[in-house]
Amino acid sequence: MLYQVKFVDLSSLPPADRVLSEKELAFFQTLKFPKRRTEWLGGRLALKTLVAQAARVSLTQVEVLPQETSGKPQLLVRGESATWAYSITHSHGWAAAAISQECRFLGIDLEKIQHRISAWAEDFFHPQELTAMDDAFLTALWTRKEAVVKLLGTGLTLNSFDLRCAGQQIAFYGKALQVYQCLGAPQITLQTHEEPAGFMFSAAYAR
Repeated sequence: MLYQVKFVDLSSLPPADRVLSEKELAFFQTLKFPKRRTEWLGGRLALKTLVAQAARVSLTQVEVLPQETSGKPQLLVRGESATWAYSITHSHGWAAAAISQECRFLGIDLEKIQHRISAWAEDFFHPQELTAMDDAFLTALWTRKEAVVKLLGTGLTLNSFDLRCAGQQIAFYGKALQVYQCLGAPQITLQTHEEPAGFMFSAAYAR
């Protein structure tokens, strides 16, 4: 597998000062809402554990800090910018992170399988994508699209119809196509499975 993934149960997190560096801890303490603090810590724990194992360093020697110019998270190992592709996600009491040393682009998403009304599905998914309407299918489709969005790095700025995932086929239109072409139009692989139990997890990656 071209990426490694780790899941973290947010109900059993260690104390923040055992996981975070001084700089990370200072940022963590600025987060006001308990849910946000828990999700932030869990995502960092998952990512830092993977990187620490790969780089053979301690957790506190791995840092994920916002860049001063863009505010986007930057991965540092012993104070130096790391070259791993990585992604973090969280949902309903779980966090997950993935890293890759072989891929240039990586995005993951995790969502709990739950009922989603047809009106929501029709608003968010193009008719070409809706080959089924059961809860597991719709949740999996959601995670697949979100994983690709994270790979593209566009955040919530895309029109959902501009990115279509039908089976293993990914089609880009409008702004999504422009971003995809700017990345060099890489060959994207999508993988989806149920993990942990009751959740759908998807990873999108490209060399």
